[in-house]
Amino acid sequence: MKVIGLITEYNPFHNGHIYHIREAQKMTQADLTIAIMSGNFTQRGEASLIDKFVRAKEAVKYVDLVVELPLLNAVSYADDFALGGVHTAGLLNVDEIVFGSESGDISSLQALYRQNQSLQSAPEFQQLIRKGYSHPRALAELTQSDIISGSNNILGLSYIKAIDRLKLNIKPSTIKRIGNDYNDTTLSGTLFSSATSLRESLLKHDFTSPRKYMPGAFVDILSRSVLITNENFFDSLKLLITHKSETELRQIYMMTEGIENRLKTYIRQSKTYREFLQNIKTKRYTWTRLNRLMIYILINITKEKMHLYKTEENQHVRVLAMNGRGRKYLKTLPETTSVITNVNKENREFVYDEITAADLYNIASHSERNDFNTPVIIDP
Repeated sequence: MKVIGLITEYNPFHNGHIYHIREAQKMTQADLTIAIMSGNFTQRGEASLIDKFVRAKEAVKYVDLVVELPLLNAVSYADDFALGGVHTAGLLNVDEIVFGSESGDISSLQALYRQNQSLQSAPEFQQLIRKGYSHPRALAELTQSDIISGSNNILGLSYIKAIDRLKLNIKPSTIKRIGNDYNDTTLSGTLFSSATSLRESLLKHDFTSPRKYMPGAFVDILSRSVLITNENFFDSLKLLITHKSETELRQIYMMTEGIENRLKTYIRQSKTYREFLQNIKTKRYTWTRLNRLMIYILINITKEKMHLYKTEENQHVRVLAMNGRGRKYLKTLPETTSVITNVNKENREFVYDEITAADLYNIASHSERNDFNTPVIIDP
């Protein structure tokens, strides 16, 4: 039986994702497809436009099983995100991971990964890091490779690295991205458009233009829903930052270089979330890193918590949605993989962070859907 895994966010789910699913299934001749999906907060440090339950319900129309990527991996940098996704794939006995990339060439990505492994110990690389370069930027500088400039290529390298680190017998494969760039904010003139551009349109209450790029029924759901961004959490963030001391803020993961002082200085002066981030931004802090930092504050993700968290030690998989094939497949997994379909008092400790994230999300979305009252979605 051939089982493939797709590590995803589906924020929002669109036709490019359907293309990815179908091409992956066709390329691998898969018998079963599993989506390992971020929950209510994403890798870029952004709140998902709509909650994980709604996105899982849409995704399971096209895949057999939707499971949640652990929160502490989902809101971290590329290597941690990939490690969580690949480890979860390993728990589910996935044979092959198929990801989208600008390159579309797995051989070149694997060759670049091997080159990068040798370069990271080089003095030139360490010198660039000390200057404030990100890892991908430093590697791009040293290799003069265009591949490292693509967001999906970078994530692809992280998937390859995670498979190597975890010593899993999982094959990495890739499909070339089609349509506009991952970070493009305007809708594409081609068949597919980026999730970024679709979010921009939907947040402007344009529910007509996105229909060209998304399932119409899903657009209808979004049009009737409260759509969420980080801006919705600004009041909560202001309260937390105002009342926490600098010492308490310093305990938050990725709170470095005294930026907690800037937070305290500018939080009362800023009227919106965006204005606040503009006020605190420095050369060393990208928008993504600042967005993640705000999520860490909101959910109280501390340095100690991240230090103690070991992805490889987690043996639990949180199921969000499945069809008949997915349900049947779960019964074939070894006893060492603990499958959580319904959250209860006995297993809540294993998905504590995901529960907390859903509760926080519901404050902004005014939703009552949480991990206790929302049953696993079963698509017949």
